Amino acid sequence: MILIISVDNDTMTDEICTWLSYQNKEFVRLSENQHINKVFFNFESNVFKISIGEIEYKLEDFKSVFYRNGGVYYDTITGEIDSNLVDFYNSELKSISEFIYYYFKVNGVRVFGNLFTKEVNKLEVLFLAKSLGLKIPGTYILSGLKDLEQIDISQAYITKAVSEMKPIIVENDLYLNYTHEVDLNDIHDKEENIIPSLIQRKIDCLYEIRAFFFEKQIWAIATFDFSYNVDIRNIRERDKRYLPVALPSELKRKILKLAKKLDFKCGTVDLLKSDDDDYFLEVNPLGQFHQVSYYGNYQIEKHIADLL
Repeated sequence: MILIISVDNDTMTDEICTWLSYQNKEFVRLSENQHINKVFFNFESNVFKISIGEIEYKLEDFKSVFYRNGGVYYDTITGEIDSNLVDFYNSELKSISEFIYYYFKVNGVRVFGNLFTKEVNKLEVLFLAKSLGLKIPGTYILSGLKDLEQIDISQAYITKAVSEMKPIIVENDLYLNYTHEVDLNDIHDKEENIIPSLIQRKIDCLYEIRAFFFEKQIWAIATFDFSYNVDIRNIRERDKRYLPVALPSELKRKILKLAKKLDFKCGTVDLLKSDDDDYFLEVNPLGQFHQVSYYGNYQIEKHIADLL
């Protein structure tokens, strides 16, 4: 039996499930609309069971788990209930979920995806990537504007969030903190300090690379941008072109070493290809691989289903 943990309306998980059905593999998918509605754990006799809908499963029945996104979901509380009680209820469920993960881990269940490590600190990753020999753009965190004197402001720079992108709504207007080019000359003579901000040298690149790694295999595509926008997420699809690309063996070795250090079983890596080198930007542990699979014609979904 295969357990898949995902969110609803995830096309990549849908395609993996399609392959599993084609291969006649028995699986169950947990999501917001397919959740656990009953648990029974008997530590005396080592019986651990969960119910999804009307069907009961023993945890020992699951021989492999694929974590794609989201988490283990349960029935929600209904009615008017104090928010503190809701928080307590959610903390109880969190502990149960953590035990389920722990059970899989100690009982040798084959776990694919980042079930145990789901978050990443961009600064830690940049520091680690550089220590492993991956080239990164010149990167600075500063809050005092006088520190700009230590940076060559004749170069072009970009700024982006240190943490994950958060939507901000002000007076019904939506703001997204995409990557933006910044002219340091515009702020060099200002007197006010700023919040700690990430400043990174802008790389004149030929194309951007998105690589998806799963276990010890890597697939990659090159994205060509004809709008010259500094954030590829903010580019219209018609202004982009894709081609499959083979990464140098040394670059693949470093990416896999980074993944091992971070304890990531899968993820997507973004790089910039310039005339002289490949520059590492960041890694996403959720591993959005639909574009890589589709435009590279890699059939990654089948590869994952085969392993499950």
